[in-house]
Amino acid sequence: MVIIMLSVSILERPGEGFAAQVAAALPEVAVMHGSAGDVVIVSPRYSGTVAPRRGAVLVPQGRAAEQSRITALGATAERVVTYGMAPDATLTLSSIGERTAMLAVQRELRNAHGDAVEPQELRVPIVGRDDRGAPLIPNASHTAPNTIDHVEATLAAAGASIMLGLNASATS
Repeated sequence: MVIIMLSVSILERPGEGFAAQVAAALPEVAVMHGSAGDVVIVSPRYSGTVAPRRGAVLVPQGRAAEQSRITALGATAERVVTYGMAPDATLTLSSIGERTAMLAVQRELRNAHGDAVEPQELRVPIVGRDDRGAPLIPNASHTAPNTIDHVEATLAAAGASIMLGLNASATS
């Protein structure tokens, strides 16, 4: 039996806590800082250079400069996928509940295995909340269940799951 370890890299500002929220939602995936993972997630608050070495890149919608730079790098980024609460984002949330949200994949994309992911909606858990809606991460305790931080982390974790060919609905 061959075990393949999948990895996600997260680019965030120091002390932001975005990576911790996403990592908690992806227990079966190695999550690290930097840009060497199979999927690179750019935090909405990250302002540094984005230079992925391979795989897919999840970029916040509205960050056209990063999208252009990543695309200009050519073969180093096979797939650039946008996420956010914007109608033109590839990954967005169509509805948000207290504990779950509906992730909308708004256009076809290819995952890390080259498989097509068709436009669809998937129910995903809100990242950073337990079954009662209480915070799972201590430094997130001051935020309400559906603050922008939880929404962004939910989109990032579900997007990484999709791009890695995992079941985004099982993200916890």
